[in-house]
Amino acid sequence: MKLRLKSSLALLMLIIAVVPAAIVGGLLLKQQSDVEANYRIGMLDRLSNTIEQEFDYRFSLLSTSLDVLSRDRLFVQAIDNFFLAGHVSSSLGTLVKNTPLIQAAYLVDDQWSEVESYNGIHGLSSFLKLKDLLTYRLSTNNGKGRQWVFYYNDEDLMPEKFNPTRRGIIIGVPIFQSMTNGLKRIPLGYLIIVVPIENIVKVLRPYLKDGERVIFQNHRSDLMDHDGDMSEIVIAQGKIDQNTPTIHKTINIKLENKYISEPIQYTMKVYMDKYLGENPYINSLKYISLFGVIIILLSLFSAGLTYRWIAHPLGGLMDVVRAYSRGEYKSSNKQLRFAEFFMVERLIRNMAKTIRAQMADLAATNKELNIAYLEKEQANLQLVNFNDELERKVEEKTLALSRSLLREENRRSMLQSLLSFSHELQSGDIIETVMTQVVALYPLAGWAMKSYVNNEMTWACENIDQSHLEMPDIQPDCHYCDYYCVSNNDRYLHCFKIKNSKNDVTGIIVMQYTALEHDDFEVISLFVRQLSIELEGRLLNEELVRIAVTDSLTGLANRKAFDKDFEGHIQLINRYPDRHFGLFMLDVNGLKRANDQYGHSMGDALLIETSKLLVETCRLTDKVYRLGGDEFAIILEAGDCDSCNILWRRLEKVRDQINYACLPNGKRVEIHFAVGYASTDQYPAEQICLVADKAMYKDKRHFYAQTGIER
Repeated sequence: MKLRLKSSLALLMLIIAVVPAAIVGGLLLKQQSDVEANYRIGMLDRLSNTIEQEFDYRFSLLSTSLDVLSRDRLFVQAIDNFFLAGHVSSSLGTLVKNTPLIQAAYLVDDQWSEVESYNGIHGLSSFLKLKDLLTYRLSTNNGKGRQWVFYYNDEDLMPEKFNPTRRGIIIGVPIFQSMTNGLKRIPLGYLIIVVPIENIVKVLRPYLKDGERVIFQNHRSDLMDHDGDMSEIVIAQGKIDQNTPTIHKTINIKLENKYISEPIQYTMKVYMDKYLGENPYINSLKYISLFGVIIILLSLFSAGLTYRWIAHPLGGLMDVVRAYSRGEYKSSNKQLRFAEFFMVERLIRNMAKTIRAQMADLAATNKELNIAYLEKEQANLQLVNFNDELERKVEEKTLALSRSLLREENRRSMLQSLLSFSHELQSGDIIETVMTQVVALYPLAGWAMKSYVNNEMTWACENIDQSHLEMPDIQPDCHYCDYYCVSNNDRYLHCFKIKNSKNDVTGIIVMQYTALEHDDFEVISLFVRQLSIELEGRLLNEELVRIAVTDSLTGLANRKAFDKDFEGHIQLINRYPDRHFGLFMLDVNGLKRANDQYGHSMGDALLIETSKLLVETCRLTDKVYRLGGDEFAIILEAGDCDSCNILWRRLEKVRDQINYACLPNGKRVEIHFAVGYASTDQYPAEQICLVADKAMYKDKRHFYAQTGIER
């Protein structure tokens, strides 16, 4: 009866264990499905935030770049100064290349006439609309920003290859003569920036995956587009299937910063694909439930077999065990079905005999262990005292070793820093590099440095009061040694002279610190010697480089510099076909006659005065070269046909004037030169040198034919 009850309880426990497991499994699967849905929503939120932050960051970076450029002094002066056109072209090109959103840029004067452009179209009619809008905004708005944003639609603001959709954003920035409140009234001109839709899509598309898209919508009634409502900007990665179910999120964003006068409000919708069919986890739950029912049926069948074949013999064995536990060691009359149960009965009897013998041995062993324990406790006490003394000595030795290792590590770090210092000194500002290095070596000390190279007599200081450096004792002329120390209250001013190979003082380094130890003195002395060598080598290299590309007589760039610059301009125009440049070839007339009549001193004077006239006539962006003998050349960086014609007229004006090269004894020779030029606007870059040279010789023959002077 008891066995049947136990079997029933076991079956009930099995059912209780299986059914909840199936239910819990289904709930877990349902929870996993919800987690997946929440994960998709989280991905949508993160994508929306990323697109929003990237869009705001790109426009903030654009506004900052425009503000810096509009304050450039040379850029402002270029509106009225033709000679600064090259600087404007270079600045606009740098702005477009370094700002991914921008594709074209214009600089116009206060009459809205184009001064310079990059990737633009000359003579734009769209500027008429922008002129009215921007003038009205400037007269009616007193906002703190100086940048005005307008949308355009179906406008030709740049070549079609850059803006096929003819849609985008225009940013207008007024340029003033001065940024003070008293003079900031009438703009000198305007900086116009064009941001096409294609560039906005190109910047934001890498953040999207297949099945994701972003739609920007803007609603303003005072824009440059035709109907007052800019079309949607759709950004997607791959092909969009309109039949695929999606989830989306809508965000209202205000694009503003301290440079934009009127904020821009727009709506951004972010779409992401999501499968909305039947949840696959529901079918899994059904199969799990069916599997649980089968397990329960198999458990019932197994319980019956267990009771019939195992439970009855096991009950007889349990009676034997209970009898032995009460001390009744008699054979049972019950017949056991399995041989294993007979073996268990014999094992229990042997265990009873063994336990009695072990109890007697345990009592004797316990007494012996107590005696041994007392002896061991006394030995342990002595060992503890010995260990304490040993740990104290080990701690002292470890502390001393750690301090020694720390000093070695600091010394090794300083030496490694000195090794890298030689490479860093080859480029960049010398004083800044030196001050960075010494502060890294001893950050707790004060440092100062003065260099006598190029007449630099000011102190560079770090963590030191400059008034302490004005004491007469600091001056290196008052001391004979390379190192000397001056007391300053509780600290010292350690002075190290910087000398070159001729033992001339080229500078001084001052360290405000406590008394120096021997190791510190060696490190700083090594640093100063290395600085002296590297400084002298750098100055020598710079002088050699300058001499290699400079003509010794006139101070102009020589033939080597011309060949390098000419090749660079050819490579530049091959990459950017619209960046034309011009070449002028010049030859001094009458140089040999001056040498024959008055000597080579007059010839040298004639070449020097001719080089001065050429430099004064050219723009700052033009470069004059002496190729050798009486030959000169001029390269125009922004040298289309119009620019070359302007320089030609200025050179003709100089030739029409009477200029002389004079000697101290009063003898003089009239300056005259032949000119020929060519531009890549008309000829291939590889041929302009030959074309300009032929034109120069033609002009030279005309001069001698006209004057009747023999060549």
